[in-house]
Amino acid sequence: MRNHKGNMLLVELTIVLLFFAVSQAIILQVFVKAQEINRDATLRNNALLKIEDTAEMLAASQDAATTLLSLGFVLDEEVYTFHSPDGFQINAALTRLTQPAGVLTSVELAAYQGEKMLFSLPALQYRGGNST
Repeated sequence: MRNHKGNMLLVELTIVLLFFAVSQAIILQVFVKAQEINRDATLRNNALLKIEDTAEMLAASQDAATTLLSLGFVLDEEVYTFHSPDGFQINAALTRLTQPAGVLTSVELAAYQGEKMLFSLPALQYRGGNST
């Protein structure tokens, strides 16, 4: 009878250890997923800050193309591209609509992480008269 109680204690301890091991594995997966979400949120935030800064600079500038080049963008097949060391890329597509009343300059800023588009933001500027 004494041997039977010892075996039950051993079985109970094994079940408790198994429970803690499974709990640890689940919690570890939750923390890894939370870290990935945090990393993605930081990347999106940094990309958004860069795009907002670029849009503000474009709104205050006289020439959008020169401003994009001064901000570190590189012209590649009519699209300005900025590669961030943080892991995102910003593409800027510049279009101008010239009318007798003035010039409307539109820049579509789009942030990418690899091939995945994170978001896009338009930046518009209107200059009255015939200025380019």
